[in-house]
Amino acid sequence: MRFRLLSAALLLAWSGPVAEAAIAVPPALAVGAATICEFPHPPLVVQFHPSAQAPFTLADIDSALSEGATAVELDLRLRPDDQAVVCSHQREDLAGRPTLRESIDRVLTFQGDSPTVRRDSLQFFLVLDFKENSGALYDGAVSVLRAYAERWSTGGGIERKPRGITVVVSGERAGLARHIPAATLDSLCVIEGTDYQWRMVDRSPSPGRTFQWIAIQHPGERGRVQALHLGTDVAVRGVFNVRAYDCGVIESCVASGVDAVNAGHGQIARGRALAAARSARPATSP
Repeated sequence: MRFRLLSAALLLAWSGPVAEAAIAVPPALAVGAATICEFPHPPLVVQFHPSAQAPFTLADIDSALSEGATAVELDLRLRPDDQAVVCSHQREDLAGRPTLRESIDRVLTFQGDSPTVRRDSLQFFLVLDFKENSGALYDGAVSVLRAYAERWSTGGGIERKPRGITVVVSGERAGLARHIPAATLDSLCVIEGTDYQWRMVDRSPSPGRTFQWIAIQHPGERGRVQALHLGTDVAVRGVFNVRAYDCGVIESCVASGVDAVNAGHGQIARGRALAAARSARPATSP
């Protein structure tokens, strides 16, 4: 009897990080938790990446869409003159650059009344690369995204009707996460490198491996893609789709099994051909 009491006392006294880890259980999803509802992802997302050398224009979006891009990246900066959020990789000549609102409208015009941007019953991605850690930039971008909230896959609440565009945030995203409440962000976008396991419910009719994304500079994706797909990567917690950038020859990145690649105007057609080749392969388990 004394041994049992002593054992109980020692168990109650045992505390600290190790004990907490041993008994920790995942938190339940709160009522009103964020949701996402997507169409199936393309076999390979070909993401139009604007040139760092040439000024960005709306014609770049038109060309990328006509060439077959399944994602468009927009580099975001704040224009000091009017505090507008504009799309430009470069800091110079912001007066002549299109706004985020104009760029979104260009994609939606291409989509028309179709439920999906490319009329292919597959998800499309709008990737916002924040080039500045700026509260005013974050506020301005969120204001624009809110105006189109009904178009985003994260804006549907409890309904199970897919929405054809997912907004993915890249670049100076840590500052955005600190500046804007999580509940607001979760209704508008998903942030690269974020594990939403206990924060967002996937209501997609045919959910894939995950809706989460991470971007890795080539060749850093080599040897990590499978671990990120399985949730066993030693550097990042969670299961992720992987986007590779700075590939040069995009075949070298696609061969490693990534889910998305950056592509310039001269690479989109090749990326689409690689996507078609991947789609023709026998299906495998995620």
